[in-house]
Amino acid sequence: MLVKYLYVFLLLCLSVATYSQTITGIVRDSLKNEPISYASIRLLKAQDSTYVSGAVTNDSGEFSIPAKRGRYILDVSCVNYQKKKYPIYINDRSKVELNTILLKFAEYSIGEAVVIAPVPDIVVRGDTIEYNADAYRVGEDALLQDLVRRMPGIEVSSDGKLMANGKIISKILIDGKEFFDNDIDLALKNLPASMVNKLQLFKEQSDMSKVTGFKDNNAEQVLNLTVKEGMKKSVFGNARVGYGTDDRYANKFNANYMEDDNQFAVIGNLNNVTDNFEYSGVSSQYDGITKERNLSTNFNIQRNSKISVGGNVRYEDNDNLFKMDSNTQTFIEGGNRMSTQSSSSNNRKRNLTFSLNSKWMPDSLTTIYTRMSVSTGTADDVRKSNSLSYMQNQKDSTSGWSDYITQGDVYNLNGSLVIGRKLNAKGRNISLSLTGAFRGSQDDGTNYSFTRYQSLNSTKILDQKLDISSSGNNWGVMLSYVEPLDTHHSLQFSYNYRQDYSGRDRSTFRRDPEGEYTVIDTAYTRNSLSRYSTQRFNVGFQSIHEKYEYTIGFSVDPTHSKNRSTVRDSIIEKQTQSVVNFSPSFKFTYRPKSNATFDFDYYGTTEHPTLRQMSADTIILDALSRTYGNPDLKPSFDNNISMYYQVSDYEKGAFFMITASGNYIANKIVDYTITDKDGNVESSYRNVKGNWGMNGGIMFNTPLKNKKFTVDNSSFAYFVRNIGYSNGAKNITYNLTLSESFSISYKSEKFDQRLQANVAFNITRNNLSQEGDLGTSNLGVKSSTMIKFPYDISLQNEVSYTYNHGYSAAFKNSELLWNLSLSKQFMKKKAGTVKVQCYDLLADRNNLLRVVSGNYISDTKTNMIGRYVLVSFNYRFNILNGKISSAAQDTDSYNY
Repeated sequence: MLVKYLYVFLLLCLSVATYSQTITGIVRDSLKNEPISYASIRLLKAQDSTYVSGAVTNDSGEFSIPAKRGRYILDVSCVNYQKKKYPIYINDRSKVELNTILLKFAEYSIGEAVVIAPVPDIVVRGDTIEYNADAYRVGEDALLQDLVRRMPGIEVSSDGKLMANGKIISKILIDGKEFFDNDIDLALKNLPASMVNKLQLFKEQSDMSKVTGFKDNNAEQVLNLTVKEGMKKSVFGNARVGYGTDDRYANKFNANYMEDDNQFAVIGNLNNVTDNFEYSGVSSQYDGITKERNLSTNFNIQRNSKISVGGNVRYEDNDNLFKMDSNTQTFIEGGNRMSTQSSSSNNRKRNLTFSLNSKWMPDSLTTIYTRMSVSTGTADDVRKSNSLSYMQNQKDSTSGWSDYITQGDVYNLNGSLVIGRKLNAKGRNISLSLTGAFRGSQDDGTNYSFTRYQSLNSTKILDQKLDISSSGNNWGVMLSYVEPLDTHHSLQFSYNYRQDYSGRDRSTFRRDPEGEYTVIDTAYTRNSLSRYSTQRFNVGFQSIHEKYEYTIGFSVDPTHSKNRSTVRDSIIEKQTQSVVNFSPSFKFTYRPKSNATFDFDYYGTTEHPTLRQMSADTIILDALSRTYGNPDLKPSFDNNISMYYQVSDYEKGAFFMITASGNYIANKIVDYTITDKDGNVESSYRNVKGNWGMNGGIMFNTPLKNKKFTVDNSSFAYFVRNIGYSNGAKNITYNLTLSESFSISYKSEKFDQRLQANVAFNITRNNLSQEGDLGTSNLGVKSSTMIKFPYDISLQNEVSYTYNHGYSAAFKNSELLWNLSLSKQFMKKKAGTVKVQCYDLLADRNNLLRVVSGNYISDTKTNMIGRYVLVSFNYRFNILNGKISSAAQDTDSYNY
């Protein structure tokens, strides 16, 4: 009997041992590296694909499946993603930990039927807007900027920043990997458009957010480029040489090597033709004329799923000439002050930068991110200006001119380390972040200015030598703990400490009787030393479900700061300040369907005044300006709300988006200025209540019935209420901007035509002066044509007309811009292109910008490149081209 029971016991033990193996892993988005919840995991027998068992990933993308010893196929799938299969062999090990499984976006399908139709111009995939690059026709030698400028909703702001749907694009990625950090211009002006398959616009979470699983309050918006499959195992790029009238030249070289997840790029530039992202229209960049001499290289290496390394080296030698003419009207009760200024700046910068980043997953539970960058450079700056100011309806005026010359050196060193560790399969994790930076600069120069006061019949001359040095460092540490409450809800507790040190020594000397700069000018000399320490105690609650998710957060931020100002050995002022800030946040996302998303964000931030703003010490900036702080300033609190809804119809190829945002600032810190009749300005700071703004927009894109015609429309409205001070009087300015842009495009194999019309109205109202009640309007029409003729000849023609109404009479109110190019392809595989480009054929281009603030309106015109003709030769190459088989893409083997 005992033997019988022993036999049964052994059978039970063997059964338990047979079923005791467990397969665990985590599924992530290959692009964003974010966990994918509700992914389907199926374990199939290797010999006949019979279903054995299955699971669904949790909110952290993790799964666990029990299995016997044997050979299997692990089938991983999720809506909107490509399916992956992994052959697995399991031995007697009790636990099998798989490497991170990365899923890529899938090509669209409806049910089980694959859609055989032209790919839509724009598609919504969750919270990602995806543009089809082939829908926007550009020339064979076109650059990324030529492609992006045709994308609906993407534009360049008046200060030259790349924007999408009203928000800044912070960086450009290539297949989810960083490309020269956040240097967007480098990517726009050098990457060939022919490499791009899709352009994906989404918000990228920070490294800390990726390891904790908690979304950032204000994540960065990025643009990811997916590369065409035929280029992913090849060396490709462009080499271009060009020369034109007025000694214009444009020489570029760009070479890229890609193999699976490895990327290498080399970029070289030698030109004096600024590749303005928007060459036509009043929204051009206002950065003058630049000579570029740059050489850069970028790399991303990933040999396996556990570790990846990326980085870049950049050398830049740029010479910029910037000229500006401005007319400014300052609102003053009892009579406005008018001023005009003409200035020029010649700046040469040389800079060498090295950056490195890595991601390491030593096991399935641990993730480590590292970042490091170091840069050093020099700068030579020569600035000249002439100015005239006067009170309206009065003859007395103040005029002057100045010369400012400096030479300097600068260095920066930055680093960060993020470590995340999962403590169990349910999502419990702990994370650590360390940051540090060192910086410094040294500038030497001279400052000479002459000011004449007509009412006083007097002059004032400044003749100074400058010796300015600064240095600083900061470091910080952050600890985070996430506790899952159940399968859908989790809590986060985090603590952050940061310390910042900065020192600045500005020594200013006057001439002695012998003409040497030896006399210290105490009115312009200041030495300052500042120390800041900031803590943040934060608690967050997150809930994730299949169709919606939300995050609630609240933080308390105690801040302590010290500042000391001296002149030589004399202490001018000591300050100590302690402030407690509060920052709430709420984020809600709802996805009713895979092609539609609604997103709502609220976050509040408290900002305390700087020590400079609170210092009662008077700082003299130049002959006409001096500033002093206000010790009674209170912290400001900024409430921000934003929301959007976006949806696409894949069958119809249509896209629709509506967006709105607003902010209200309590106790905003604004300038408090006093301007006397001679134009001397004293500035301080005050708190005001009631500054707020709101904006909204609607955008849609849809093809017409025959699919060859596409209609785009964008409508936006902005309203801002600004409160400031002008000569001690409270100044309230209301500014309303309405804009509308409509275009219709026709696309065929040989002919591409786009007609666009846009209109913008800007209305300003002011309580101090009726002269401040101004209105401007900008009207524009544009025609872009591309024709492909026989014998590989192509013609591109762009004509635009803009009319500006309501600006200063000193500026030209219209422009007719005509750009034309004719190209011929030749050589094997049409690799060579000869092109003749004519820019601004009518020499009628206009650069005009209006700035409206709480107490003034300014119209500004800057210098730009005028009419010229450029003849260039461009060689496109794509060598060592290979094809990746579907098996190589979708199947990896695991043996345990």
